[in-house]
Amino acid sequence: MLRRNILKAGAVGLTVSVAGCISGGDDDDSGGGTNIGLIYGRGGTGDQSFNDAAHRGIEQAVEEFDISYDDAGPQSSGDFGEFQSQYARSTDPDYDLVICLGFEHVSPLEDNADEYEDQQWALLDDVLDRPNVESWVYAEQHGAYMAGEVAAKLSSQEFAAGAAETNPDEKTLGFVGGAEVPVVQAFEAGFRAGAQSVDEEFEVRSSYVGGLDSPGDVEEAAISMIDSGADVLLHGAGAGGSGLFQACQDRGRFAMGADSRQSETAPEFSDVILGSIMKGVDASVVSAVERVIEGEYEGGETFELGVGEDGVELLWGVDIGDDIPQDIRDGADETAQAIADGDIDVPRTP
Repeated sequence: MLRRNILKAGAVGLTVSVAGCISGGDDDDSGGGTNIGLIYGRGGTGDQSFNDAAHRGIEQAVEEFDISYDDAGPQSSGDFGEFQSQYARSTDPDYDLVICLGFEHVSPLEDNADEYEDQQWALLDDVLDRPNVESWVYAEQHGAYMAGEVAAKLSSQEFAAGAAETNPDEKTLGFVGGAEVPVVQAFEAGFRAGAQSVDEEFEVRSSYVGGLDSPGDVEEAAISMIDSGADVLLHGAGAGGSGLFQACQDRGRFAMGADSRQSETAPEFSDVILGSIMKGVDASVVSAVERVIEGEYEGGETFELGVGEDGVELLWGVDIGDDIPQDIRDGADETAQAIADGDIDVPRTP
């Protein structure tokens, strides 16, 4: 397998072609003959969340299919379109598939998918109707509903684990989002619906900080919510989620992670993370690669993944998840099945 260097805005001139930025490996090391381009969401790897999940997926694809890949981490709005066009123009290698992560890819991809009509694209976590784009989306609200239900049940009783405890005198939870866009608002909508399915009097305070890489702003918003009575908080803030974990740890309240199992990816905060809403980004990367290898790629198709479909699940925290009462854990499993069966209709908008 040939792993080429990640493209980083500011570190590599954007006028240079992808092939010109490649280093390492031998020309004969073509892996299985399949070349993949992977363009992360803003900030690239190291977010302990969405982007890192995609990275795990491409590494799994390497192990399973012996592919070669290049990846790129956009740092600003203009990088998304530049990286897309660089990969599409490249002839050494010629990419069999370019995978784009997140909503910020949509606008530039509208133009690049048209301009490079022979390039096969996969868009994860949003939808673009183009004959050369496969779209993969997730029912985030399903996992958030389960998280909200668990949070409300715990908040209604005296519960302590790790470095945190609940405040049963209040019926207040919190949600901090990054960009106020539909894919993030789905977390808020599901979390509120799940909490209010336990008790309609539960209030879910919400705030959006405007970006997915602003831990300081997220921490400030989370502290305000905690000081107003919230004892379990969920984020949909990408790399900024570490700010929410820090606030919860400092104030002795609980957190829920998103996109990856964050009690593992952010172990320094595992003593306050009850669980994480896992989106099957890693599995989707593997599936998208496999479909190309097997000749099953279908541009123009949208794959909608929810509970029980390699799409969304709630995974308990590795350190304090076992402390959650068994009846609450069992109830979450029953809720997941009810959602999968269509017995619970979870809203996607707040």
